[in-house]
Amino acid sequence: MLICPICKTPLHREGNSLYCERGRPHCYDIAKSGYATLTSASGSSGDDRDMVRARTAFLDSGAYEPLAEAVTTALDGCNVIIDAGCGEGYYDEYIVSHRTDVSLYGFDLSKSACDHAAKRLKRLGGDAFFGVAGIFDLPVADSSCDAVVSMFAPIAEQEFRRVLKPDGLLIVAAAGRRHLYELKAAIYEEAYENDVRRDLPEGFRLERRDNIVYKFSCEGENLANLFRMTPYVFRTSSADAAKLKNIGSLCITADFELLVYKKSAE
Repeated sequence: MLICPICKTPLHREGNSLYCERGRPHCYDIAKSGYATLTSASGSSGDDRDMVRARTAFLDSGAYEPLAEAVTTALDGCNVIIDAGCGEGYYDEYIVSHRTDVSLYGFDLSKSACDHAAKRLKRLGGDAFFGVAGIFDLPVADSSCDAVVSMFAPIAEQEFRRVLKPDGLLIVAAAGRRHLYELKAAIYEEAYENDVRRDLPEGFRLERRDNIVYKFSCEGENLANLFRMTPYVFRTSSADAAKLKNIGSLCITADFELLVYKKSAE
């Protein structure tokens, strides 16, 4: 399943390391938590440790559980699953805890996220592996998985086609127009609806589109955690962000689009 990010040959585990067929020059150590860095790129990116903590605290509140349930249902019949942009592993934990017959591989550029995800799944005892890698260069063999899950991450269309088996599924989660509208109304002078996602794949056949809409209550530190895990945190002034401190609680709209695609013939 796993391949060397440098020479693209299969990886084999020996102890706490992964080696490719060319031998020890291409060696990837497995951290104590259970993840490995499988990218030839230097430096780090993605969520830092504080962002991972905030995301974990919010998601563990159960506010997005209906989405996790819908994704797990959409994966029925899929046994080998890739989470492309796995983050801290919340959705992976939900999938593995409800599907004992799956092997899950999660990839993200954030070392902090992969470390956290590996620890979560290690405690659960599920069959999961996490690797630091970009979704546009997955360290995965051709036609090796039944499904790719993309939770609010960019769509690497050609790479997803490469790793999926014939008739494999691509499951995409995107924010709907009214997603978190009340949060935006609380901090901005003028709230706005979200744009329709524009990077949806063209080389796949759309099988189903589900709209998941409901309300959830959010307050205190959990409200701050929600804000910190959204893109708004990067483009909101400190004055607007400070408004959250004076809000006791909000009833917020969750609005998700869940799209299920099937890999079409070449």
